[in-house]
Amino acid sequence: MAAKAITIEISYSLTKICEVDYKAKTHKIYKSFTVSNGAEVINDGALMVSPEYVENLRRALAANHVKTKQVVFTITSSKIASREVTIPFVKENRIADVVNANATDYFPVDLSQYQLAYTILGTIGETKGAQQYKLLVMAVPAALLTGYYELAKALKLEVAAIDYAGNSIFQVVKDECANGKHIVVKIDERSSLVMAVENSVLTFTRSVAYGVEEVLETVMNTLCWGEVSSVEQAIRVLQRNECIAPEEGGGSESAEASAMSAKDRAMEDVREAIMPLISGITRVIDYYASRGAGGSIERILITGVGADFKGMGELLSRETNMPVAVLKEAAGWNLMRNFKNECFSEYIACVGAAVAPLGFKQESEKRGREKAKKEGGEKGTNWAPLAYSVFGVGLVAAVALAAVPMIGYAKLTKTNMELKSEAGSLEEIIPIYNEYVEVKTERAMVGAMYEVTESRNEGLEEFLGELEDKLPASVNVVSFSSDAYEVTINMKVQTKDDAGETVEQMRTFHSLIPERVTVTSLVEEENEESGEHVVNFTVTAAYQDVGYEPEETEGDDGLDGTGEADGTGGAETAAADDADTVAADEAAE
Repeated sequence: MAAKAITIEISYSLTKICEVDYKAKTHKIYKSFTVSNGAEVINDGALMVSPEYVENLRRALAANHVKTKQVVFTITSSKIASREVTIPFVKENRIADVVNANATDYFPVDLSQYQLAYTILGTIGETKGAQQYKLLVMAVPAALLTGYYELAKALKLEVAAIDYAGNSIFQVVKDECANGKHIVVKIDERSSLVMAVENSVLTFTRSVAYGVEEVLETVMNTLCWGEVSSVEQAIRVLQRNECIAPEEGGGSESAEASAMSAKDRAMEDVREAIMPLISGITRVIDYYASRGAGGSIERILITGVGADFKGMGELLSRETNMPVAVLKEAAGWNLMRNFKNECFSEYIACVGAAVAPLGFKQESEKRGREKAKKEGGEKGTNWAPLAYSVFGVGLVAAVALAAVPMIGYAKLTKTNMELKSEAGSLEEIIPIYNEYVEVKTERAMVGAMYEVTESRNEGLEEFLGELEDKLPASVNVVSFSSDAYEVTINMKVQTKDDAGETVEQMRTFHSLIPERVTVTSLVEEENEESGEHVVNFTVTAAYQDVGYEPEETEGDDGLDGTGEADGTGGAETAAADDADTVAADEAAE
């Protein structure tokens, strides 16, 4: 029989608790329930344990007859830093050593204040000698873990592991997302987590600084759905009523119309409160799509406390133009059978935390386990005779050699004190670096979004200036039209030679592709009164790509590679092309 564990996820208003099998191949959920926090006990993942909160949890565990003593916490925090890295293809039990040896390259901070954990994303390279591991390495502030150990101690529970919520959810959906690209969005109260899973590999994670807290407050401040006095009630109202999207149809009587009007206003307030969240999620998905290669995104799966709100999926689908589904089932999990709750998306991180947690540990606990392991390995062996023999020899050698290392020890002690002092003075740069990383990410996102919107129409004024400078004076522009890809100009000249010269001039424009400057129609007309001949023709030309700059050549000063003026060669080419054009037109007539 598999061992059981309690899994706990603590959000700002509610604490979600499940009793599940721990690290089992088959997944079973025995119990699931939610506890109100009362006062705020958490701030960006940092837990502040109070006696009232501990008593609330103790009563809830007793009321639900939970006797399991192992606990796994799953946490979300912007203070948890993550990096995707590649390391040599070593034995799996040596991966931790490689990560710790290179940790300062991944996270340029004082790592004595952080705890590291990693998960294997996959392997790179086909041949055995060229293979590498691709890892997701995470660093969590050690101070962030303290509150969870204090809570476990107050509840008389043993901390089996502390997991990252992104990894917890990934363990649930990785088999469900075995083919193609999928986006998984966990919608919480004050923040949301966007993850990309491609062929069962976690390839991308980003946090969004918006949740559904304002939506819950909006519902609590209106009476359209009855009196709502708690977060739990507001969540149930949003799960069971069309609060986000308006209902189809409406009443026809005046009293019903008046009631619907008030309800419509309340819905509008809810939509306004939820749009920053939807926009934040959309921006992250657009950024991921712009930087990724391969196929398109198959679908978006939403989970978390806001996933079950009626209309949430439809609204996100309209904004992203992608199919959106609430995570109700996952390959390898019988969620509908295991859960008896009406809505269980808020528990997904809890149930996944017990599958393969990252295992953040306090430094004191790590040292205690290593010491216990060491003592356990030595227990039962009598090393006294050998120890006395070695001690006698070692004592003589130690007295002789003690004087030499003492000098070096004093020097190293001084250096150690200086480095500690310097490290303490540099701690203030940590928030600066974190802000730099955040701004750099935002800038890359904005840059990618801007590149998608760029078009040649932004340089239309410059193109018109080039048109005015280079076209012969005899050309009369009759009409002009342009889109993001090409320009169409209808012109009038005196002769076909003038038309050929005009086309050749346009082929020298830096903003146009020379070989795609073509004449689409040419008509020669005669004024019956004056007897003058006029040639009407239309030129269609394709724009160069956005950002294109012509290469500098030796001919930029008006000379070709032989030192001769290149205008003659151009005239000969133009004349030849014009002759071909005129001959073709006469044959057509």
